[in-house]
Amino acid sequence: MERAIVGYHQDEHGDWVAELACGHRQHVRHQPPWQVRPWVVDEEGRQGRLGTLLECGLCAQNVSAPDAGGEAACFAQILCPECGAVLDGGPHRADCTSQ
Repeated sequence: MERAIVGYHQDEHGDWVAELACGHRQHVRHQPPWQVRPWVVDEEGRQGRLGTLLECGLCAQNVSAPDAGGEAACFAQILCPECGAVLDGGPHRADCTSQ
């Protein structure tokens, strides 16, 4: 299932991890020829990909086998699809247009 990228952080090895609107995370590496994502290596490239859809294997797994265990259920239904804020009446990110 495709989910929007709402942010990034680096893991303990310095690799970039995309934060998805569903609450899950996914590594986004640039390791040619296996993974070609040159936009990952600089801040402007990463910021330019905010809102881009990325396949979330954990959401797809939860839909196809919800009782399989492992990863907690997807949070997509309670998160803003644009900025990832929890839809509990709290604030959205400053640049979110769906407030």
